[in-house]
Amino acid sequence: MTTKQPLIVSAIVLLICFTQQANAKIWRVNNNANATNGSNLGGSPGFPVFEQLFGNATNSANGNNLVKIGDTVHLEGSTNNYAGGDLTKKLTIIGPGFFLNENPNTSNNVLPAKLTYITFTTGSSGSQLIGVHVGGSSYGVSINVSDILVRRCKVDVDLSLYYGISDIRILQNFFSRVSTATTITTSGYGFPTDVIFNNNIILGNLVLPVGYAMLECKNNVFAGPSISSSPSIRMYVGSFQNNLLKDPSAIVDINGGTNMNVTYNTGADAAQFGTTNNNLVIADMSTLFVAAGTSDGKYQLKPGSANGSDGTERGAYGGASVINRYTLSGLAPIPVIYDISTSGVADATGLPVIIKARIIK
Repeated sequence: MTTKQPLIVSAIVLLICFTQQANAKIWRVNNNANATNGSNLGGSPGFPVFEQLFGNATNSANGNNLVKIGDTVHLEGSTNNYAGGDLTKKLTIIGPGFFLNENPNTSNNVLPAKLTYITFTTGSSGSQLIGVHVGGSSYGVSINVSDILVRRCKVDVDLSLYYGISDIRILQNFFSRVSTATTITTSGYGFPTDVIFNNNIILGNLVLPVGYAMLECKNNVFAGPSISSSPSIRMYVGSFQNNLLKDPSAIVDINGGTNMNVTYNTGADAAQFGTTNNNLVIADMSTLFVAAGTSDGKYQLKPGSANGSDGTERGAYGGASVINRYTLSGLAPIPVIYDISTSGVADATGLPVIIKARIIK
């Protein structure tokens, strides 16, 4: 679209259109902001751009008196990492995504927002983490309360789940740690109820303690290395469906080895899912995936290579509902400006500016 307006154009202009509950506000966090009052980068003392998501009580999106329960915080891309911390109130935290310099039309600023770690603790039930790169040296995402959504994030370490909680949704994420260690770590006291783990790409393994059960594990790509003489995927689960397992030597233990509720999956060896219940064995898994692609794009399937239970492709990019499929670069379902251009010459009515934007569902 072409408009005539002042040159000061920011992605935040479109971000404020994101539907929110009544009276909820949208705040910005940018670690290049003024630590004193956040009045630079378009902020003001009364409506600051915060320097950190977590920090002191007067200038923290987590603890200050300005940011209220139910508000949304946009964690903006930066060359510097954001300090981690404990989230103690219900917030929706949205980052710009990841692999932004690899995939097309992602952002006019290809910097991710990298948070060293985050712990959802007392008071944060109902929070959402979307499009954020979580990448510390030893900690990742820790969930200690119920009703948490982690969606379209890149997680470099692990995701830890506390016991005695429920309603945890882990959707459309990229778990980047290539390791025989498990992607989800748990408490020895028990496992949450109603855990949904769908449309993720996992470069490691997913091994739950014996008897720990998920509600759903669907449309995932498991690309991790096999573990010698031990399962690379182990869980009890209500529905294990439309998943892809790339390593032919990986051992699978679903529902105590019974393969109950295991349908429409694809493995590289018959011992993994078998061939009943619409499970497939494809010895050369490379024939399923696109020939080349970006860090997350290469896990897309060739058209028609393996249809799942709903007629769409198996793996992270499948699913009857488009909004539930894996999204390249983890872009949030909000307007994204990926190009701004101008002639640089103003006329009597203003300066022509061309803005290219799109919304990822």
